[in-house]
Amino acid sequence: MKSSRPFQLLFITLLAAVLLYFIVQSVHYFSSPFSTSVAYQSMTEETIDATGYLVRNEEVLSDGGGTLRHVAAEGAKIGVGQTIAESYRNAGALDTVSQIEKLELQQQQLQFALDSYLDNDAALKLDSSITSAVLALHQSLVGGDYTLAQEDLSALKASILKRGYSITSPEEIRDDLHQVKAQIEELRGTLSGADYITAQRSGTYSYACDGYETVLTPTFLESVTPASLKNLTPADSGSHIGKMIYGETWYFAAAISQSEAEMLHTGQAVTLRLSKGLTQDTEATVERISAAENGQVAVVLSCREYLANVTQLRQLSAELIVDSHHGLRVPSNALRVEEDGRTGVYCVIGQEARFKPCSVVYQGDGYTLVKADPLAEGAAILRHGDEVIITANALSDGALVR
Repeated sequence: MKSSRPFQLLFITLLAAVLLYFIVQSVHYFSSPFSTSVAYQSMTEETIDATGYLVRNEEVLSDGGGTLRHVAAEGAKIGVGQTIAESYRNAGALDTVSQIEKLELQQQQLQFALDSYLDNDAALKLDSSITSAVLALHQSLVGGDYTLAQEDLSALKASILKRGYSITSPEEIRDDLHQVKAQIEELRGTLSGADYITAQRSGTYSYACDGYETVLTPTFLESVTPASLKNLTPADSGSHIGKMIYGETWYFAAAISQSEAEMLHTGQAVTLRLSKGLTQDTEATVERISAAENGQVAVVLSCREYLANVTQLRQLSAELIVDSHHGLRVPSNALRVEEDGRTGVYCVIGQEARFKPCSVVYQGDGYTLVKADPLAEGAAILRHGDEVIITANALSDGALVR
């Protein structure tokens, strides 16, 4: 028992030394004014959040009766006299058309498989096409664009079926191709009495109607107010085969606060970022800012890009990006003004503090975006990754800090 006493004393001594070390370090940490941060490249956007409506110059196309088959695709450009849809007097004709379309797709797949025997890289190219189609489908689903997702799914199915035919012998493919062509000719011979619905004006086609086509119009935007946007009621679109959108310009109208509207003026160029439908930002112009009502104003933006991507969108949220700023981000309290009037920051170089002049690009909440003084040279240039001194005792260029 007595022999263990020296070990106990040694353990207590070591424990006391460790505790004393941590106490000293803690006191030094909390009492020392010296602290740093890393400067890094950053970008800040000045934005306005809004929920509003997309407005287009639209005309609803009435349904003339019969069984319809849409020929024009969603968002397709349609010229004068071009067929939009086919109308059949009996429902059976539509089933026949559907069968013909499936057989025509099968014919394309068989022809591709037959041609692939003459191209050693065909299978490899098709594998790459399948991979791309899978990625495109995933992107469309994540982005909420289900119309595009349907097209991506069809393309994926077609590629997979083509790949399946590539392992069949050429003789079997030729026999199948002959049978498919014969079936197509036979089915086409049974079709009769189709009426073709054509475009009277050139424009962009969409098969989706929501009743706002005659309510939300460019004329409505000329006198839009926050109250008129709030009290919108869709009309009955009736029986239709879709709509035509005329022109290339579409609009986004929303009510925002009067204080936010002070960031805007008529004719101003801004960037519009929609919450869905578009995966990219689009340029927009402020067309109108209404008079204030109960602290709100109605703002109208015009856009001339990506019309085919927004044909089915109506009410949604968006960001109006008024301005963006790029620079090196540093804590606001790291900025210092020297006696000669130069603004800059002190950075740790080795064990010394070095002054690096810079200019303010944007003042944020607790941080500042700056850019290096273009006249600075060598070690005086502020760069990404520099260790910026936030707080310290009296600083001067070349002073020891460590």
